Amino acid sequence: MLKSSFCAFLPALLALVLLLASPFAFAQQMGAGMLAYEEGQSPRLVTANLSAGSVTLLERDSGKRLKEVQLGGDLRQLARADDGTLLVTDYSGDRLLLLDGDLTLSKAIPSGHRPYGVIFDPKRQWFWVTLFESARLQAYDTAGNLQLDTKTAETPRGLALTDDDRLLLTHAMTGQLAIYDLAKLGHGAKGATLPKPRLITLAETHSDTPSDSQGLPRLLDGIALSPDGSEAWLPHVLWSFDHPFQFQSTVFPAVSIIDLDEEKERIDERKQLFLQINLPSVGNRSQIISNPFAARFAADGKRVYLTLAGSEDLLVFDLSRSGKSNSNRHRRKKFQGGAKATQLLRHLPGQNPRDLLIDGDHILVHNAMGQDLTRLNSGGSGPFARVTVDVPHFAKLVETDPRPEPLKRGERLFHLGNTLGNNGANARFPMAGDNWMSCNSCHLDGFNFTNRHLMAAHHQKSGDNAINGHANLTNMVAGDFVGEYLRMTQQTQGGMGHDTRDGAEVVDPAKPQPEVKAMMEDLHAFVTADGNLPYLANWLRLDAPRTDPAKAPTTHPKEWLNSASCQNCHQQAFNDWSESNHRLMGNSHPYYKVVQALARETEGEAFGQWCQGCHMPQQVMTGQLDLPKGSHMFEQGGASLIAAHKAGEPVVEEGTGCVLCHRITKVEDAGGNSAFTVNLKDRESYVFEDAPGGSLKHWLAERQINARPAAHKASYQKDFYRDAALCKSCHNEFAPGTGANIVNTWDEWEKSSFAKAEDPAKRRTCIDCHMNPEPGNGGAPVAGQSTENGTMKARLYRHNFTGAQHQLVGLRNTDLEQESLALLRSSATLSARIEQAADSQQLVVRVANTGAGHALPTGVADFRELWLELTVTDTSGKVVLASGQPVDGAVPEDARLFRKVFGDAEGKPVGLKFWRYAKLLEDTRIPADGWRDEAWPLPADAQGPFKADIKLNFRTYPKWVNDAVRAAEPSLPEPPIVQLNWLQLTLQPFPVTPATEPQS
Repeated sequence: MLKSSFCAFLPALLALVLLLASPFAFAQQMGAGMLAYEEGQSPRLVTANLSAGSVTLLERDSGKRLKEVQLGGDLRQLARADDGTLLVTDYSGDRLLLLDGDLTLSKAIPSGHRPYGVIFDPKRQWFWVTLFESARLQAYDTAGNLQLDTKTAETPRGLALTDDDRLLLTHAMTGQLAIYDLAKLGHGAKGATLPKPRLITLAETHSDTPSDSQGLPRLLDGIALSPDGSEAWLPHVLWSFDHPFQFQSTVFPAVSIIDLDEEKERIDERKQLFLQINLPSVGNRSQIISNPFAARFAADGKRVYLTLAGSEDLLVFDLSRSGKSNSNRHRRKKFQGGAKATQLLRHLPGQNPRDLLIDGDHILVHNAMGQDLTRLNSGGSGPFARVTVDVPHFAKLVETDPRPEPLKRGERLFHLGNTLGNNGANARFPMAGDNWMSCNSCHLDGFNFTNRHLMAAHHQKSGDNAINGHANLTNMVAGDFVGEYLRMTQQTQGGMGHDTRDGAEVVDPAKPQPEVKAMMEDLHAFVTADGNLPYLANWLRLDAPRTDPAKAPTTHPKEWLNSASCQNCHQQAFNDWSESNHRLMGNSHPYYKVVQALARETEGEAFGQWCQGCHMPQQVMTGQLDLPKGSHMFEQGGASLIAAHKAGEPVVEEGTGCVLCHRITKVEDAGGNSAFTVNLKDRESYVFEDAPGGSLKHWLAERQINARPAAHKASYQKDFYRDAALCKSCHNEFAPGTGANIVNTWDEWEKSSFAKAEDPAKRRTCIDCHMNPEPGNGGAPVAGQSTENGTMKARLYRHNFTGAQHQLVGLRNTDLEQESLALLRSSATLSARIEQAADSQQLVVRVANTGAGHALPTGVADFRELWLELTVTDTSGKVVLASGQPVDGAVPEDARLFRKVFGDAEGKPVGLKFWRYAKLLEDTRIPADGWRDEAWPLPADAQGPFKADIKLNFRTYPKWVNDAVRAAEPSLPEPPIVQLNWLQLTLQPFPVTPATEPQS
């Protein structure tokens, strides 16, 4: 019997031996910021030290630091090839660093935006790399040569490689896991190609009780593979944004389980608070944890260890007692969700524990903020084993962090969810109540492009609550950042005395204790750091070194070339731009100027930079805080710029000048609010380029450009300038702090046929219509030259920036005003019908949005006036209906207006203070490709045929706004009422049927 059993087992045993000996059998690979290897007989450990910008080599047994190299940047993960070569991802520097075995830098490789995950593929001798912001997956050989570059779903982050040759990739902000079968890797003429991945979207869960663990899986990062390769654990949080932000009902920790055999999620085994993660304290109060980061299986597969980076804990799951979900389970014995947490090692000695490494009976924990390692003892593999702290500070990783101390302390506070006070946390003034969450629970890695995913996760109706961020702000963040940070911390995270159950002291945001004020100033240093929000109120960034670590980078006015210096070669572009609203949208824009002054007066001076990020970015980046004097509202041909250029005087231009736009080197799609980066230091420059206009020196500078036009073009023209995302950076707008979407023109376009038409020839981007030489032609191409005597282009983009604000541009150039009116008049069509029932009849007017690739109106739709004015007479000539006729220049309240109306939290109209928008009171705009039918009852005894005179009218601002602005700017004329469309027709009543269509 024994012999026959052994004989039956022998083939399987031989197959296993052959597999292990095969060159195609490889150990699992999981991305991390630290890795272990053997150097001869010596165990080694190497770490990437994040924002400290260094890599450290250690003796793994003793923790002795052998070498640390300072490389700069934000070094997130590293991987090691068989020959000892290391590849390190620099998250903030957009580069990959190839290091020799002794940590010598051999190559810095420019990459796309935010490289994050990296693992080594021993079969192909490749490094796999994720580009978190650029949404790409790349592969490099050990010499740093690019072997594969492919587009992925959004936000690729963590990586793992299974022993059966599958590549796993998490998508942090979409809650997905991609599985690539590398056995199907293709090799074409243009190099390697990946097969389409299996994409698993983690389940979104709902509960009617806000405090129940639920929501959208977000902030996925690393992947933990079980030793047998059958499952993957994915730590993440759940965002529950279908109700207002509040303490203990917005963010929940979780771990999702993926069945790798069937390649699907085991939804009922997800580890959630109060379910599988439920370890009551002595008082029977559930112990709360936050920000799960990294998981690792014990070597025998019986336990899983999980770091909680926010609450700074280690959680242990015992898989030996997990049970299995199967159809044979007794009907009375409900499946309990698999493995449960069996130990919580509360508040580890290190600050912000992230990566884990299992090293025999030891567990090494990488403390990101403490810049050291903690060594734990696993307690063995027995059923009653308990993890304990072996060496609290096992190894110091960073000798000298070059960053300012306030910045380091502020980063610590941003990631801190530890309430009880261990490891530098402040128990008197904690950042979170009940260890619930940190700022990083929503704002991943700070303030960046992931902000748009926060807004996208907002599931509430704007009429109920338009705020998808922090409510109850007193000064919109920038006006009083100390007080606002405290209000946010209290209301969302339960910190700073909101939750006093663990001894926290009460804090008054208006009068904080000195220690609290100092903490908030440290937090502010992080919030306003490079890569976050240097100017706080907006998302504008200047790629330049800081002269003062505590202040945002600035430029000198002389670093900006006067836009008039471009006119000799780009005459038409300069002429169009110089009289456009894109140039004169700062102190020469009277409406902007009045609202800007109101914003500063009501919210604080610093809040004004929210508006200036788009309207006056050059002023922001030169550090000019006061509003400039004077106005060029009536100026023609850029006269003041030309005069300053001839005199050789620097000018801080309002609006968006030539150099400003053409030195945007990056667009960060954060949802709007001037989310772009300007770089002046790395452009192609020429001798005498800043010489006075008309001088011999300036003539010589222009000759240098003509001699090397390709270099000039490369410096001032980027491919993404044609991308609608560049326009989105200012033509989408949200309120700071609250996140309320005030303007979402890009989103309206993105949903329309202009963006999504099946026939690519029918698609139109922003500039196809708004920079067209013939506005109103539907965005059709028009040929032309962009430079004097230049080549003829099949599609020319003019710098007229034609839009709805015809009034102000008309003060300077009537031709440009007529172009704006032509564009407006191409946007909509009118039709009408009389519907008759047994005892009633009504006029129905349809306004169809047939020409605009966004809602009609869009932009400041809370101010634009678009309405129907009509008169209807019966068969005897008697007026039976009149609507929309202006009275003393004002549109009557009962007119049918197409607009937005913003309200505050109490439902009252906000008027000029549109940044206080909290509820959408009305939205009657016409969507792209859509229409609205407006109906008016007619007298029951009125006899047809009826004659209808119907006008679609437009005015840039209503009378009440214009009155307020003209009080400050008396030279501003009244904006005219413009007729966009006019319909005169005779109508006969028709019975209402499904086929009834308006007559046009």
